[in-house]
Amino acid sequence: MRVLILTAWYHPLIHPRAHRWTSLAEHWAAQGHEVHVLCALRRDCPDESVLNGVRVHRAGFDSLKEVVYFWSAMDTGRGRVGAGVRKPGCLERVAFRLYQTIWKNLYFPDDACLWYFPARRKLRSLLKSVSFDAVVSVSLPFTGHLLGWAAKRQKPELHWLVDIGDPFTIQPKPLNNALLYGRLSRRLERQMLENADAVVVTNAGAVQAYREQFGEVAGKMQVAPPLWRPQPLPKMSEGPAIENGKNCGSGCQIALSWNQPITRELPPPPVRAGLEVGYFGALYAPTRTPNAFLDLLKKTHATRPELYKRLTIHFFGEVFPEFYEALSRTPGIQMHGLRSRAETQDAMQQMDFLLHIGNTTTYQLPSKVVDYLAAGKPVVHLSYVERDPFVEFWGDVPGLLVLPVRDGRVTEMDMLRWLDFLTKKHPEPSETERLGRVRKFTVPAVAAAYEKLIFVK
Repeated sequence: MRVLILTAWYHPLIHPRAHRWTSLAEHWAAQGHEVHVLCALRRDCPDESVLNGVRVHRAGFDSLKEVVYFWSAMDTGRGRVGAGVRKPGCLERVAFRLYQTIWKNLYFPDDACLWYFPARRKLRSLLKSVSFDAVVSVSLPFTGHLLGWAAKRQKPELHWLVDIGDPFTIQPKPLNNALLYGRLSRRLERQMLENADAVVVTNAGAVQAYREQFGEVAGKMQVAPPLWRPQPLPKMSEGPAIENGKNCGSGCQIALSWNQPITRELPPPPVRAGLEVGYFGALYAPTRTPNAFLDLLKKTHATRPELYKRLTIHFFGEVFPEFYEALSRTPGIQMHGLRSRAETQDAMQQMDFLLHIGNTTTYQLPSKVVDYLAAGKPVVHLSYVERDPFVEFWGDVPGLLVLPVRDGRVTEMDMLRWLDFLTKKHPEPSETERLGRVRKFTVPAVAAAYEKLIFVK
């Protein structure tokens, strides 16, 4: 089969959709399928390359900030591994304000709109030169589905699968200017559902949300679970990686092989002796914010002063400007910035407990939940909704403490449960038991769920 995957985000970008579709693309290429990926440009990667058997085509930019990073050769911007966390400078704060007040109110359908026209030109060329059997469009961003629809119009015989990481219009806060584009956005999402041959979401809550919003047109939806792929820690090598006889830069070196040594090694995260709790992932207002946890931590310090010096909360992942001040001024919090998946998996093993801050929605399941499950560590979960996707995903696996958040706070009674959970010794499962938990989330298992929908004749 010849398959074309349309995703703005692909390896070496550190993002859940990039991780998922890099893994699946390489798996199918290894099985002998001809797999092409059309994604956005990166300065450290060539426009055309073959990475682990996958033919990668890069065109256009997936956001306005990527245009700045590309032409300024900036390697410390958002989405860059090892960039660290620091207080936003004056220029960054101004740029963020301009983005929020001007650009965010103008772009459509999302901030990847800059990617659409360059990617569409490349898409037309690919469809003329290669007889694809199927095309997969990936979101977020929703722009990817507009490209999938364009492919379907150009080649109606193509089997089109829509993969939805997060809904487009079903959001607590609109992803674009709802006053200008609200009706158009809903119409486009409905038309996407009507014209796609198959639609995949990450959890049953998303299926229910789409049915409530769009009715029977959402009946074709299927659920494919989160994907887990263990990542070996990189080691130092003596020289740059070469792909097809060309050095394609440090970022692309990482992309050449999941097991390939790279030329640089980031220092290990600073973890001191004590009671270590780790949060992994980003925070997004208003869906996922740290406020309730910071309030809980403040009360913990006041109630149990002896924990003040022992308890350290490690945040791994990007910290956006709106959260920096609150996190930086809270005692006991260390921010490590965006790290590679290998480093984050290794850091999880250094923690005594893992922290998970739930979403305020019932239809979004963060992909990191499977990494939490695989880690085998006790997990403290702040739950904001009754039908919590994380709790449903976790099931009856032991080691989970659920703290309901109501009116933005954890109750005094639940705080006592939190303190009791922290000070108890929790047995950890064996490696065999941990691997057994995530067997159905491995690349072959998740790929099989997609193959039933993609590899049809």
